[in-house]
Amino acid sequence: MRELTLLILVALAGCGGSKDAPPAPQATQVTAPPQRATELKIFVDDTEVATIDAAKVAGWPRLDSLIPEAARRLGTWQAISIRSGKPAPIELARPFETYRDFAPALYPGQGGAIAFGLFDPVELGKRGKPAVYEEGVTELRIKLDANGARGGNDHGGGEVVDPANVSLAIKGPKRETKLSGEKLLSLPREPMPGGGGDAKGWRVPQLLEAAGVTSFKKLRLFDASGMSLTLEQAELDDNTVPFVKLNRQGALRYRLYKRAGTGWQGAADLRNVVTIEVLD
Repeated sequence: MRELTLLILVALAGCGGSKDAPPAPQATQVTAPPQRATELKIFVDDTEVATIDAAKVAGWPRLDSLIPEAARRLGTWQAISIRSGKPAPIELARPFETYRDFAPALYPGQGGAIAFGLFDPVELGKRGKPAVYEEGVTELRIKLDANGARGGNDHGGGEVVDPANVSLAIKGPKRETKLSGEKLLSLPREPMPGGGGDAKGWRVPQLLEAAGVTSFKKLRLFDASGMSLTLEQAELDDNTVPFVKLNRQGALRYRLYKRAGTGWQGAADLRNVVTIEVLD
């Protein structure tokens, strides 16, 4: 009995010793997703003029504010070449002929990437949605028109204004009200008389009402340089519309439109309006 027990124990020990050990777990390689580029290079006619990081883009800067003054006239931009993660760059030819009333800007994209878009100026001021955009942009190349004859109506290569900082003073008989930033840009807009593509703005009486002025006999509109135009209530009817729009330079432009046949013609024009004074 003792021998049988011993033999069983030996056999069991032998079986345990010959059994294969379980294989060691294999290491699994985890590849992190590629980091989105958080730096953007800007070129004008193949010359690098700026490198912009994500911190700068957080302020929604206009693209024309980031390049030398001599290249800021949007009408002289023959093309914008946009390089992102796609195999080939995207090219916008004559962007400000096709998108005449829009402004170019950089803004924060998804996941911290840099995005580029063309914005209605009011949408840019409100930090809204672009009409055309590309995310994950790493390079922008601006090609200028070689003859340099275009862009005469642009901001002249000087200061570039953020539409969020727009301001209009309404001087009434008893008080002065300032329509600025969010308050002004939140007012509903209508298409410019006669169409004009994507151009939208406000009739002057609507701006006055927003400032608490419900009637007037005579107005004087001033631009930033002190030039002025006068508008009388008696001039206005269904065929005469005083109209203000925020243009792509970030300034308020006033035009008096008069119906001519089946269309409209501009009868007065004042750029960069900053004050409307109610005289009567």
